[in-house]
Amino acid sequence: TPPLAMNRVKEVERINRREVETQLASNTRGDAGSWDVSKSWHATYSDSAYVYVGGLPYELSEGDVATVMAQWGDIVDVNMPRDKGTGKPKGFAFICYEDQRSTVLAVDNFNGAKLLGRTVRCDHCRDFREEQAKDPDAIPDHVARKLSEKELEQRKREIVERNAELKAHAAEKEQRFAEARGTATTAGEREEAAVRASLLGDKERAANAKRRTHIEEVLSRRKAGAQAELALEARKKAEWEERKRQRDADEAAGRRDRDADKRSGREHFAPPPPPPPRRGGGADAVEGGGGGSAAAFDRMMSGGGGERKKKRKKERGAGLFKQAPQAEAPAEPAGGGAAPAERKRMGEESMSVDETNAMREQLGLKPLRS
Repeated sequence: TPPLAMNRVKEVERINRREVETQLASNTRGDAGSWDVSKSWHATYSDSAYVYVGGLPYELSEGDVATVMAQWGDIVDVNMPRDKGTGKPKGFAFICYEDQRSTVLAVDNFNGAKLLGRTVRCDHCRDFREEQAKDPDAIPDHVARKLSEKELEQRKREIVERNAELKAHAAEKEQRFAEARGTATTAGEREEAAVRASLLGDKERAANAKRRTHIEEVLSRRKAGAQAELALEARKKAEWEERKRQRDADEAAGRRDRDADKRSGREHFAPPPPPPPRRGGGADAVEGGGGGSAAAFDRMMSGGGGERKKKRKKERGAGLFKQAPQAEAPAEPAGGGAAPAERKRMGEESMSVDETNAMREQLGLKPLRS
């Protein structure tokens, strides 16, 4: 064993002894201490499940190393570098455990052990990264500039071959671990699993398509409903704006008419609405809308008397009293003067002044002034 490797083995052993003395030391009362992994130096590597194993005999294979190291936990990966020319192991390996706590057991128990006459070094490995496949077209520029075209093509071929080796090595390692765990499958089982996965994939795709169709239908219905609501709101808004515009136009026309009347010196009156028709019929009910409104306006302006009241009053007076005989109209003066004015106004249905005076004389009242 090289002196440097022995020094590292002794350094790990020294760290372990000092930790045991520190954590398990007795207190003043003689009580032994307890072991706390969180305070151990192993906690520094709690994020890595890999360990480095050096000083291995060259005649050991990956399976042999996995068998030896499996006594401290289940192994999920063994990376044993080999010489590219001869294919022989280089004497060290990187081992990954399924449980990270197995690395603590391996370092504490296997470091410094003898294996086929060689002292084995076992230590934590923080930043192990397995070799990954490379892109042959992604050669750095500073490297490509130093190579000729033939050398560059040769480098690309080497990268492609190495990628194939890594893929085959990964498949072989996966198969080896599957056989060790009893989970290896035959070609028939793998084919059956592929068919089953295909069927499940078809069913899942059909279910996803049906689900997408349902979602699209629901969204389309909701979208149509939302568009109908928006169209209704837009129509209501347009109608409201049209009514507002018409109202504003009517108000503006009314203001113009009032301003014109004020400038011409006339008072502006809005025509009253037509009265509702009476159930019993009558003159106002038979007349058209224009005549009824004009008659109502005349009655309102004349004090509410109306023609029917005057007619009833005249009939009532004619029944009670006899009218005096009418005197003959005086002859027109020879001089061609104007005819005397009649006491009764033309076109009126009410009583004349003479008739009123005759009735008042019978009642003993003073006559009216003519």
